[in-house]
Amino acid sequence: MKRSISFALSTSVVLGVLAVPSAAFAAAGPTALKVSGHDKQLGRLFVDDLKADSDVTGISAVVHKPGENVAVEWVHNFELASGDKKSGDWITRKDVKLEITGVFAVDLIVREADGDETTLKDVGTYNYTARKYFQEFGVDRPNPTVDDQKVTASGRLAEWQPITHESKPVADSSVRIHNGSYDETVRTDADGRFSDWFIADPRPSPVRAYHGNLSSELLQVAPKGLPARVTLDTSDFSGTFGAPVEVTGKVEYEIDGVWKTTQHADVEVVNAAGTWQGSAVTTEDGRFSLETKIPFAGDKRQLKVSYGDWFSNKPTAPLTFRTTGYSSISQFEIELGFDSKLTVSGLLEVEGAPRPHNKLDIQVSKNGKDGWTKLKTLTLTKDRYFRADIPAPASGHYRAVYSGSATVQGSVSPVLRASRIQTRIKDYKVTPKVKKRGAIAVSGTLQHAAPAWKAYGGRKVMIFFSPKGKPKESYLLGEVKTAANGTFKKSFKERGDGTVFALHINADSKHLMNPKVSGNVDVK
Repeated sequence: MKRSISFALSTSVVLGVLAVPSAAFAAAGPTALKVSGHDKQLGRLFVDDLKADSDVTGISAVVHKPGENVAVEWVHNFELASGDKKSGDWITRKDVKLEITGVFAVDLIVREADGDETTLKDVGTYNYTARKYFQEFGVDRPNPTVDDQKVTASGRLAEWQPITHESKPVADSSVRIHNGSYDETVRTDADGRFSDWFIADPRPSPVRAYHGNLSSELLQVAPKGLPARVTLDTSDFSGTFGAPVEVTGKVEYEIDGVWKTTQHADVEVVNAAGTWQGSAVTTEDGRFSLETKIPFAGDKRQLKVSYGDWFSNKPTAPLTFRTTGYSSISQFEIELGFDSKLTVSGLLEVEGAPRPHNKLDIQVSKNGKDGWTKLKTLTLTKDRYFRADIPAPASGHYRAVYSGSATVQGSVSPVLRASRIQTRIKDYKVTPKVKKRGAIAVSGTLQHAAPAWKAYGGRKVMIFFSPKGKPKESYLLGEVKTAANGTFKKSFKERGDGTVFALHINADSKHLMNPKVSGNVDVK
């Protein structure tokens, strides 16, 4: 049975081949992806992906001008290039020579073992014109090493002639060589040859030659990694948290049993999370020097070396840090109240190491320079803020002291002074026995130390009563103002058995409250 099938050809030309859309081959019988002149064996016809129901026993091609049915050449010498006879690629054993040049259409006649013969009309194109191409394109060292990173790419630019099928060199023409990182343009010599050397990339990179829209085959240049190592001058460091330290050493690689120093290798220090903590690049002698900082106590640091794929391994070295943390006391404030209570507050900061303990001392000195004694030890919670009320003398210089430990430096707050003037009531008297509904007489003398004890006149003294058996309860009986000589005297209605006491309370910001004075009252 004979069949004749026509196909609508694509209007785009790629490398001289008219490509037929695969959907156009849905009809019954043999199908071919394309027919064209072979890309490398110029002058031969190539049938790409010919599929048939049974084994293909013979192929003929009719080369003709597009739109005409007159054969320019009949071609019969096809042989299987790859695959099998039901699905494979075919190529002519000899060149297909024509007497005229141009772009020709190709019909394909396919014969099968089951007796079918099918004609595929206008299934491809034979571009029978002069064509430039690259010959012998390659690199001298596809796998360079860090010891010698120089690579030379070379080749030849030639032009194939359609009538004679000869190749001629293309002299004095521009060829662009792309080596992965950059492009370099060179010119061909009289024999069409060209070359260019470059330093290979540290990673696998493509290398290709271009002449206009023409490109060579794609080559790959990939470094051959060599064993590497890093040697530190020291890996053990001590210092205060955050202090800069210098890490030094050298990087080497091994070739033919010999260790050589490495220039341009990347060196960095990272923490356990892989975060960068300092970096450097090795010099000509393979040396490096980078700055990092003393980490928080217990934090891990590691030195890492990398150099693209020039190294077959990534050398590392652990770093040991003995960190001394530091402490600081800030916002330290004091206030001495009228009741001789010193209110202290502030912030304790510990940086670089865990807080060794939660205690700090409040110390007092008469002159603020020496003779310091502990007034009280404060215990802090996990919070850094501290505040406390402490019984204190009438005058003194104060500071907060954190003792630190072997792993944390101690600290001392600024020295602050607080003082008030002392007061007292002398010769305090209360009528000891009174009749029911009688009066209680209260008298005394108010003095203040300014600096020696003297009368404190024109000031209020408050008189309180505390019932017998109820010492925590008290009632204000009234107030009395001192005379110029500090004396005071006043009577109050009795409130029953109990205690009557007098206080000069919170008169101003400069005086202390007097020590409590009292007298018992018995009501008959």
